[in-house]
Order: sequence, then C-alpha cells, then structure tokens
Amino acid sequence: MVAIQKTRSTYYEYLIRLSNDSGMSDTLKFLREREVVHFQRFGQTLNLVYDYLERKKYY
Repeated sequence: MVAIQKTRSTYYEYLIRLSNDSGMSDTLKFLREREVVHFQRFGQTLNLVYDYLERKKYY
C-alpha cells in the first residue's frame, strides 16, 4: 500500500511541476494533500478493524 501511495504522490508532483497555471497547481496540491489524508485515515481504520477482529469474543 505504501508503494502505491508513493507512486500517486510522485504523479501529483510531476503534474504540479509540468503545470504553468497557478490555479491548476493549487488544485493538484489540494488533491495530493487530500490523497495523503485519505490514505492515513484508511490505515487508521484498518488498524481498528484488525484490533476488533483480534479481540476475544464472549457469548
């Protein structure tokens, strides 16, 4: 998963450097930051799911 995130970030960086429009660059920067936050939240949620599944169940 980390490799995929790094690849996406690299694509955003490439597009930001390629763009000469400040509005487009700002939009790409926002999308890159949002992608990072979503990735972090997904990782946190996945850890919560793993913790829940590892708990002993009492019936």
